[in-house]
Amino acid sequence: MNKFFASLAACLLVLTSAFGSFAQEANSLLWKVSGKDVTKPSYLFGTIHMLPEDKYFFTDKMQAALTSTDVLALEVDIDVPLAEQMKMAGEMIMPEGKSWSDYMTAEEYAAVKSAFVDSLGFKEKKMEKYSRIKPIYVSGIILSELVGKVKMYEQELTSLAKKGKKTIIGLETFQEQMDIVSSVSLEDQMQDLKESTASMVRDYNEMLDAYVAQNLSELKKLSDDESFDKMEAKFLTERNDRWVKAIEAKLNSTPTFYAVGAMHLVGEKGLIEQLKAAGYSVEAVN
Repeated sequence: MNKFFASLAACLLVLTSAFGSFAQEANSLLWKVSGKDVTKPSYLFGTIHMLPEDKYFFTDKMQAALTSTDVLALEVDIDVPLAEQMKMAGEMIMPEGKSWSDYMTAEEYAAVKSAFVDSLGFKEKKMEKYSRIKPIYVSGIILSELVGKVKMYEQELTSLAKKGKKTIIGLETFQEQMDIVSSVSLEDQMQDLKESTASMVRDYNEMLDAYVAQNLSELKKLSDDESFDKMEAKFLTERNDRWVKAIEAKLNSTPTFYAVGAMHLVGEKGLIEQLKAAGYSVEAVN
């Protein structure tokens, strides 16, 4: 489950990291939601879906916020039956037994192979094995191998919530997430593979440094990429709109710790601004 979830989560991490505009000045990953008829606050917590074990942090204030709530809400509940995991893993494979070379010229495929071998340090046999997986999922596999021992907030928070006997819910299902990812055409996936493979680790490390520093201003600079405008609605805006409705439905009755990718919190259409616009108080917890 660890590798499967890492590949899907990191895929969403790479895609959503290309969107968003940070309207907030406060450098914080934790935000308290109160006001209106809320009797006990809920919290928004921005995650990064995968990070090196030695970079992982969860402060006392974050722990206190989680402890004070009754429910942990993640993007998805990661406790998925094995049969469903196998079904979804099958959807990560290239169609009809094809590989990346079937979608590229010989020169393009040679350039991608060179990036894997020379820039990322993979052997050709491993690269050829990866070429049977849809490119959009490969980033997670590559990063999890190159980073070494990793931690994922989703798994760590699930463990903490179970210890605290809290209810755990998902704002959407794994299948819904995979349907969103699958909406990106293979042609677009191949184009991104050709353009970004060599810089994948560098881009991830820059994002990781900004995240660990809780530096939203720097994350904003790293997030500006006009090439992803056409996908922003599916990966951020539409999901945020659905999630805000689910969050509002619980705010007055169920104090909840919402842990979602940090890019979902920010920007004019992010969860923070949408909840503020609905009349709630949303304050950074530093």
